[in-house]
Parts: sequence; structure tokens; C-alpha cells
Amino acid sequence: MNSKNKLLFMTFLFINFVIGDIPSYSAKYTFESDEISISGVRSFKSDLNGSEIKFEASNLLANLFFSSKFKIINGEVIPETYDIKIKPKFLNRDQSILFDQVKTEISSTGSNEWISTYKEGNQIYDPLNVQIVIRSLVKQELKSFNLNLVNMEVGGFKNYIFKYIRNEKCNFDEKTLNCLIYERTQLDSNRKVTYYLAEELEYMFIRIIDSDEETTNRLTLKEILSFG
Repeated sequence: MNSKNKLLFMTFLFINFVIGDIPSYSAKYTFESDEISISGVRSFKSDLNGSEIKFEASNLLANLFFSSKFKIINGEVIPETYDIKIKPKFLNRDQSILFDQVKTEISSTGSNEWISTYKEGNQIYDPLNVQIVIRSLVKQELKSFNLNLVNMEVGGFKNYIFKYIRNEKCNFDEKTLNCLIYERTQLDSNRKVTYYLAEELEYMFIRIIDSDEETTNRLTLKEILSFG
């Protein structure tokens, strides 16, 4: 797995899913890979002006910032922008993506520059706002579904398969929670992402494990700062 896939982590059939209520939150997460361990705050807020998910993290070597801005209209997530800012700058990972719903066009500037178009009705998500969609669909008890995720490197999108695997008890904050385990896969790829969603926390992500034959990355919930 290359470094760009790790950035995607840190953070489908052509159907517009109806999104239910997902409460706002702010929480501390730790990201761990073979190369780095870094902690930060992920937050989600939504009001009449729009919605945003962001993740900010830092250690002695780097500062990371990820932001997804979107609207929820008639129960649908409508992407607007997705931004990555990484320091030190020599890593050359900054990227800004603009979703133009009128032109059905997606454009990227920064480390990857491209413009791509898509057919009207093909809903395409970014690595952060797709997590709101996943949580909502799990809450609606869908056992399998497909979603389109923007291809950050070259434009267009990739179609991913999400499938319920099992229920499992998860320990968090000295409590035992009921977690639903879902896996994300893609045809012709050995990469697998496993999501642990806590029923008692409106299906917040307790853990996300992104793995292939070479590496494993983990995002783990450490503390809830605010909820609802």
C-alpha cells in the first residue's frame, strides 16, 4: 500500500441513498501504521449552512489536516469540497478537490491535478463524507451495499462493495459495546477495510483497519469529547 492510500485511509452502485440523522461529535483518534503513529481530533457538525467532517492531527514531525464539506439535501449527501493539508510541505501531499454538481464535474489541484466528469445520478463521495453514508446505511440495517468513492490520484471514481460480516463485543471507555463489523472490498484488489461500528454510539467508528498483503493501518477511537 503506497503513501497516498494511507492518506485516503486517514481519513458504488448508482443509487442515491437516503441519509438519516447522524449526531454531531468530536472525538480523539489514533492512527497507526508500520511507519507512523499520530493522534488527532475528528469532528462532525451540521447546520443550516452545511456539514463538515474534519480530522486534525500532529506530532513532532508532521501536522495533518483533512476536511470534507458537503450538504445534506432531502436525505442525500451532496459533496462540495475535500481538502488535505500536510506539513512539512516537502512531503507534497496537499490536495483540494471541488465537486461541481451543476456541471457534474470533479476537479483536483495540488499534488494531483485532474478534471473528470460523471453521469448525472452517479453519486460520488470523498473519503470522509462517505463515512456518514456508511453509518446511516448500517443504522438502516442494510447488510450489503455499493458506494462510489472519488479516485484521488487520477480522477473518476472507484466502486466499492460493503458487506456485513458479524456482530462483536468491543471494549471502549471501560464499557462493552455491541459492534457491527463491515468489510469494504473492491473487485480485482486484495485491499480490505474493516469497520467496527458501535450501536450504542449511533454507529460511530470504534476502529477501522485498512490492510493488504504488505501493510496494515489502524484508526482507533480513544476518547469522545462531545456527542450530539
